[in-house]
Amino acid sequence: MATGEMLTGAEEHTRLIEAGAADFVQPDAPRVGGITPFLRVMALADHKGLSLAPHFAMEVHLHLTAAYPGAAWVEHFDWLEPLFQERLELRDGRMCVPDRPGLGLSLSDRAMAWTVDRCEASAG
Repeated sequence: MATGEMLTGAEEHTRLIEAGAADFVQPDAPRVGGITPFLRVMALADHKGLSLAPHFAMEVHLHLTAAYPGAAWVEHFDWLEPLFQERLELRDGRMCVPDRPGLGLSLSDRAMAWTVDRCEASAG
């Protein structure tokens, strides 16, 4: 049983794992609140001997699963490639962890156009 891709926090994954309701845990770092909550899910899954198969966002999950001995796979969505200047390298059916700083990717001009570089707030 593989599940968890739509859960929105480490707490929901904890309940799933503690209930023994999955063989493959599929956390999604952006959906659970980022890398730190994802690492909490990953540590509990490891403690329980579960396989990890993160959902979506391979640009983040590639690095995290490279550090997890029970990682089953990382999903690949080529339609996300226009968001980044660089491409993840695939070799013999496997993704290669970039050796560039950080996550190894930078936003494309197209994606940068969708971001906000400044925010104004009133004390209202």
